[in-house]
Amino acid sequence: MRIQVPLIAADALDRVAIATTTSSVAAEYARLGIMLEATNRRTLALPTTCLSHLARRPTKLETKRLGERKLASSYEGGVVVPDRALESRGGWVHWREGGHGEPLLLLNGWTASGLAWPADWIRGLEKSFRVIRIDNRGAGWSRLAPAPFTMAQLADDAHGVLQECGVKRATVMGLSMGGMIAQELALRHPDAVGRLFLVGTRPPTPAHISSDLPVLLKALRPPERGQPLDEYFTRMWAGFAAPGFAAANPEVMSELVKSILDRTTPRAGVLAQSRAIFAWHNAGRLATIQHPTVVVHGSRDPLIPVGNGMRLSRLIKNASYVEVPGAGHLLPYEAPDLVADLLQS
Repeated sequence: MRIQVPLIAADALDRVAIATTTSSVAAEYARLGIMLEATNRRTLALPTTCLSHLARRPTKLETKRLGERKLASSYEGGVVVPDRALESRGGWVHWREGGHGEPLLLLNGWTASGLAWPADWIRGLEKSFRVIRIDNRGAGWSRLAPAPFTMAQLADDAHGVLQECGVKRATVMGLSMGGMIAQELALRHPDAVGRLFLVGTRPPTPAHISSDLPVLLKALRPPERGQPLDEYFTRMWAGFAAPGFAAANPEVMSELVKSILDRTTPRAGVLAQSRAIFAWHNAGRLATIQHPTVVVHGSRDPLIPVGNGMRLSRLIKNASYVEVPGAGHLLPYEAPDLVADLLQS
């Protein structure tokens, strides 16, 4: 039997959900919960890890990571690439790099790996920059990294990659969740950041404007039983672009979906990244960011409302604001030339 929630009750649930996602107290409890769970997982795994090391045998997780590393170093969209993996502070992340010039660190959004950038756009940037693209924990080749995790840990991962690459300071561009990581990186490791580009992202709780709940719930919904993954991801990512963009640009959406399918983010990674976003708070810290900052936002972003970009540009002292009329959330795909020109200016 199907139960229908009365309209008034559904409206009340929406208000509760929005109030929760904009509460610093709720976010702090979520952060503490993540840290506690992570500590418990490490503690429970310690006896097995110690016994395996005493027997000079890798643990099951270490064996899986070794297999991932071999795969990552031998195949990436059919191209042989050097192994680029970082293991420190209990973390394990993968990245890829190409090009020459000023270092440019690209941090992608929720569930998207470093593969999910437009190929022509990346090739264009590599003519001017040494482009470094990270697979955030839970996604891409970093999906076996320890979880759960916080935004601070994702920022520390990015800093560790820069150190491993011998980069003292980089231009940093973050899209969506990647923009949140970029803000945290600038706060935690200010000397590692030169210019800061925050694209289609938001400030920490409580300063942000919440996503439309139906859009968010639709994005979190797993595929239906038997639904082809390409169909599922096409519908999901098309919903993040401006209305009509996907229908008018099927080849662009096809490229994006293919890059997602090349290294699908598992459900556990999706939820772990969602928790990190929910637990991220303390917007007052943004006033301490001194880096030259450009905030870029699509006027018709259905996932992160455009008001977030406006607020972000006011919270960071040296920030300028660029609004892209008629664009949605996928700005490197919807307005690649504009974003590239901003980076190169």
